[in-house]
Amino acid sequence: LDEAGKITPESILGQAGEVPPVKKHCAIIGAEALHKAIEDYRKKS
Repeated sequence: LDEAGKITPESILGQAGEVPPVKKHCAIIGAEALHKAIEDYRKKS
């Protein structure tokens, strides 16, 4: 979980390769959702 918590929108975009500019916000949403899920999991554990 610690390693997953370090994932950033930039790292997602770096792994995704070429992403149209209008879709780059998806990386931000994805990283935020991941961080929230980790936070929720830790609160429940």
